[in-house]
Amino acid sequence: MKAMILAAGLGTRLRPLTEVRPKVLVPLNGLPILDFWIWRLHASGYEAVVVNAYHLSEQLHRAVQESSWPIPVEVRVEKQLLGTGGGIRNVLDFFGEEPLTVINGDVISDADLKKLRETHESGESSVTFLMHDCPPFNNVAVSLHGAVMGFGQKAKERSSLGADVTLEAFSGIHVVNPSCFRRAPSGQPFDILNLYDELILKGDPPRACYQKGLWWREMGTIETYGALCRELSSKHLEFLKPIETGARIVVHPQSRLARDAVLKGCVTVGRGCSVGRRVTMKDTILWNDVQVDDDCHLQGCIVADGARVTGNHVREVIVRTSP
Repeated sequence: MKAMILAAGLGTRLRPLTEVRPKVLVPLNGLPILDFWIWRLHASGYEAVVVNAYHLSEQLHRAVQESSWPIPVEVRVEKQLLGTGGGIRNVLDFFGEEPLTVINGDVISDADLKKLRETHESGESSVTFLMHDCPPFNNVAVSLHGAVMGFGQKAKERSSLGADVTLEAFSGIHVVNPSCFRRAPSGQPFDILNLYDELILKGDPPRACYQKGLWWREMGTIETYGALCRELSSKHLEFLKPIETGARIVVHPQSRLARDAVLKGCVTVGRGCSVGRRVTMKDTILWNDVQVDDDCHLQGCIVADGARVTGNHVREVIVRTSP
């Protein structure tokens, strides 16, 4: 079994953090999202992963080269943004004739990837979506029999016609047969929803699959990123392996903190950081190689790789300034 992680997006809603790292390398309690999904895929029996890249693609290449993952990971760089549809079409040779498990690189979930794959392979549909009820994202129409009937405005119009259709949220995780993409032009952008609309018209709609008690979060903005980090810190130990959970304070062993530094609330200190004397940090995230000077006070801040911090800051995103 093989999988694809979608990582070519620009991450505009997470700027300026995504001017430092591509979204899929943004850390959660010190662990990049990409690492999380690769380890989860390995635990579910997957044997190889392909990642599409565009924005800051050299960082993805470096992450793969420096990794110690138990399964091979290949990076495919897009010369232009191809969208989800074009991105999948661009890697079909990686999968051959077997179904593709596709994961959006900006979601985190305890999805049972093995069961989703088995559900798809035991059914007759060309596409299987992992769906759930999450009102802020409920924009997919699903029939009582589990057939996906439309997306976005079309879904809302379809659901308004009768009680036989409900609005559900797409998890960003699905399994699709490669045959769906064979007629699509190679190397050109296209919207995958147009393809799935065609399948609906042809009588082969995507099927909805559900996981009882699914835990799922989308990390699209600065606010949701900070909230997710705080939520994971409040969960029980091993809630979402391999992400470290259940610890309010997480400090990488290769970082140095002055003895009188005070950490309050939920604080993460990444690799290679230096925190000076009389520093106070509350509900703050430091990525790697951050320097916090003496007498700084940070509250509700996110500090990206290599930044130097002086003075007092409240609810700020701090990135390294150009020399």
